[in-house]
Amino acid sequence: MGEAGRAAQAVVAQYVRDGFLTPESVARAEFDVWDRTTPGRVLLVAVQVVLALRQEDGRTDLGRPVPGLDAEDAELMIRTLLRDPAAARETSRRDLITLDRLLDLLASLIAEESLSEEEVEALLEAAEEGCLAVGPWDESDDRRPRDVELTDLGGLLVPTEPGLKIELMRSREDGSLAGVTLVRGRTAIQLQAFRALGDTSWATVRADLARTMRGRGGSAEERVGPAGPELQAVVRIQGPPGKDRQTVRVLGDDGPGWILRGFVTGLGAEPDSTEEWPYDTFQGTVVRMPADPLSTDPLIRLRLPDAGR
Repeated sequence: MGEAGRAAQAVVAQYVRDGFLTPESVARAEFDVWDRTTPGRVLLVAVQVVLALRQEDGRTDLGRPVPGLDAEDAELMIRTLLRDPAAARETSRRDLITLDRLLDLLASLIAEESLSEEEVEALLEAAEEGCLAVGPWDESDDRRPRDVELTDLGGLLVPTEPGLKIELMRSREDGSLAGVTLVRGRTAIQLQAFRALGDTSWATVRADLARTMRGRGGSAEERVGPAGPELQAVVRIQGPPGKDRQTVRVLGDDGPGWILRGFVTGLGAEPDSTEEWPYDTFQGTVVRMPADPLSTDPLIRLRLPDAGR
């Protein structure tokens, strides 16, 4: 078990022993951090694992209420933990998933399933491995799936499927390939990768984007989606009155030395959309860092699929 798993185990042990969270456990869990594997994230996945196994057995009861939640909110929280996209948005808006509720739920599940200390340790170890086995991927990462068909665009290798439309974006400055847009039906996701120069991270980029969108007359609200923290936004575009705004979702992720950003538009960006394809595409993308380690160009450039390295 890694460092995050061991810390999660200590938090669970403290909560089960005392019945409440100490300030030390709150700090240790790092529940508000989403750009890396933290003890809080391990605890979240552990609850998801147990709930999913119970659902497979046809068991949807929790044995006791979720503390501080009425039946409707508790159902929303459980549906979210079982990866229901529609419930996730409302759960995020109501801020239903908190560390103390999650730990109380986990402690209840451990008691109901009569899990031994060794079984809890195995559960947390599996949850930690589950956290680590999620893309987007660095090309050098040996854990990335090898059975996915990818289109090689140089700086990005993107998941493809029959009927998918691929549109390459060129830079206005020099005509180089700056990004790619994948279109399926009435949903599109635009992908661009950047070097993480200085203190740049998805958190700082996300905050800058939100300020820019609001400053230009749009709106931006941070949510937690299937790919972690994202922006649900409405941006100003060129068009006649009534058609001068566009709804978008902005996804992002930090890799070793890079940031991948995805703009989702169309039906899949609407607040009530439950479409999973944009997230699957984003998390299945592989980033290939350029060979020149001294380059200060923030954009990771692409190339045509058949152009060779």
